[in-house]
Amino acid sequence: MKFSRLLLLILTSLFLVTACSFAPENDLLSERPADFPDMRLEKSRYLLGLEGLEPIQINAETIELYRKAQKAFITDAVFTQNDSNQQMVFSGNFGFAVIDTATNNLSMDGGARIENHQDRFTIVADQLTWDNQERTVTGEPDTLVKVTIREHDILEGTGFSGDLSTATFEFLQMKRGRLNYE
Repeated sequence: MKFSRLLLLILTSLFLVTACSFAPENDLLSERPADFPDMRLEKSRYLLGLEGLEPIQINAETIELYRKAQKAFITDAVFTQNDSNQQMVFSGNFGFAVIDTATNNLSMDGGARIENHQDRFTIVADQLTWDNQERTVTGEPDTLVKVTIREHDILEGTGFSGDLSTATFEFLQMKRGRLNYE
């Protein structure tokens, strides 16, 4: 009888130890400022206001708003921005993002794609950050970013910085590139 209790205790302990995962969560996912958001929306829309420009419309699977922390956590989203004539300027998607609602800065993770329909370029990376005040998109120093311009010019590198208003792109280190001159 004692042997079966001891065996049961060992098996239960073993199950509990192996069932728990100690793998770190995605950095952006783990920085939620509270256990529960002030508001959680599913299959909803978020408007990201940009001073002097038309807002960016984000359609997302989930949006969690944390009022005191001034953060919005958004998952599985597509976005668009139209000009005043309702012509599409930008579109794209991301797996996960955190928006600072005070500054409208945006950190995208889990795959991000930004497409400019007027200047005809596309930016693709696992992670990108939008600085609303500077109007720039950057990648982490070790994040590989791919820029395709007019469907035939391709630049890939790390340490990416891009000014979307001038379509100017910089890399700290180029991995590969192909430019066609017209």
